[in-house]
Amino acid sequence: MAKRMNNTEERKKQILDISEDLFLKHGYYGVNLDDIAKEAGVVRGTVLHYFGTKEALFKTVLDRRAEKTADLLVALMTNKEQSVLEILKTFVYFCTRQFKEDKEDTDRCFGDETLRYQLDCVRISTYYKLLNAFESLLERGNEEGVLRIVNTRARAASVMFAVFGITGESISTIEVTAELHDLVSNMLGVDLRKV
Repeated sequence: MAKRMNNTEERKKQILDISEDLFLKHGYYGVNLDDIAKEAGVVRGTVLHYFGTKEALFKTVLDRRAEKTADLLVALMTNKEQSVLEILKTFVYFCTRQFKEDKEDTDRCFGDETLRYQLDCVRISTYYKLLNAFESLLERGNEEGVLRIVNTRARAASVMFAVFGITGESISTIEVTAELHDLVSNMLGVDLRKV
């Protein structure tokens, strides 16, 4: 059982940390609010007070995970120390690795369409957080002469939407990797396997 604390934000973070751990271990349906409350050292009413429902708590966990991923990708895409091609190569690697690591968690946590819809909503939100950074990366690629894209906004939107579509499918990691490389090659005109 976790240590009891008085700070509201710290308590909310503690409940989120514990909830994420329990959802990952047991899936959405394998955990109830009483389990979370007990592990956090609070009463069920405290969890309800902060998050309202189990579904809202789960969505908050998803949002927080997505925010961390988005922050990492924005930092990658805005990194001036690496070339655009190096960043794109790292981007594909990151998406493949994230897909591989999250696949088991996703399969365990999302047993029905309602939960899958929540994940899709989080994914769309993340898409919008990344879109500007990816557009800037493509503009930089034009400036470096490694890309020749007329409408960087449209192409950024197309690529990002396709990436989210591919990584949301129930296919193997090998297939995801191949699709991501084909996507970059076809939509950006760069074969990252040769870089």
